[in-house]
Amino acid sequence: MNTVGRNGTLRLAFAQHGGRTVLVERYSRPPLQVMRPIPDAAGCLNVYLLSPTGGVVQGDRTTLDLCAGAGTHALLTTQSATKVYRMPDGWAEQRIHIDVGPGAVFEYVPDAAILFADSDLRQHIEVTLHPGALLLLFEIVMPGRLARGECLQFRRYANRLVVRDDDGLVLYEASSLEPERDNLEAMGRLEGYACWGSAYLLGSLDAWNIDAAAFCAAHQQLMECGGSIGGLSPLHRNGLCARMLSDHLEPIYRVFHGLRTVIRTRHLNLPDAPLRK
Repeated sequence: MNTVGRNGTLRLAFAQHGGRTVLVERYSRPPLQVMRPIPDAAGCLNVYLLSPTGGVVQGDRTTLDLCAGAGTHALLTTQSATKVYRMPDGWAEQRIHIDVGPGAVFEYVPDAAILFADSDLRQHIEVTLHPGALLLLFEIVMPGRLARGECLQFRRYANRLVVRDDDGLVLYEASSLEPERDNLEAMGRLEGYACWGSAYLLGSLDAWNIDAAAFCAAHQQLMECGGSIGGLSPLHRNGLCARMLSDHLEPIYRVFHGLRTVIRTRHLNLPDAPLRK
């Protein structure tokens, strides 16, 4: 790998203190950096990930270790979409470890990754869920600077998501997309749409009075948005997944954050607290 990039690290740990969620550990090394935590109207502690270097460059290797302690409610998002720049001689890699403690709620809801022409991003996400834990996770991708006519010119986008709880494997999902090798516009793939996204709700859904099958049936209409297609499906246990294809990012953002609002207000009995971007 070319050595242009840097080895970035971010460690965040949240704990309950005096009936509220506080950040008890914060360590970062460029190119990763976070803003001061901001509690929202629901008592969730929001942390915004910054990109002081402007985006992901060739050779970047970043590691995020995120730990939500027992009974906490915390959220990590990005300040804006993440630009993944051209990488003529190498790739960038991101590893994310998420540990959600007993009775905790954690939301990892970044904005989209924008894959510039000739970019190569490889991401690995590993999640550990403890009893009573709940995780909301977004993965959203825009394959190029669409306004410039750049679409599906990235070299590779690989993503692996592994989720485990006390009973074993909840979800294993791996993909590696290479436009030069794969016909991504074929039936069963993008089918002419540009952007894609997945939203996952994972953990002890029963403990939060969420029935995955009933939730998917009741809220399928939320997936209906102009210029896009999508659907909601329960996992084999302890989770559900929403997937979307769209001509633009905005419908995916609108639907996923609409689902987030439904989960928080109707199932977690929290006030609505839209993210401030």
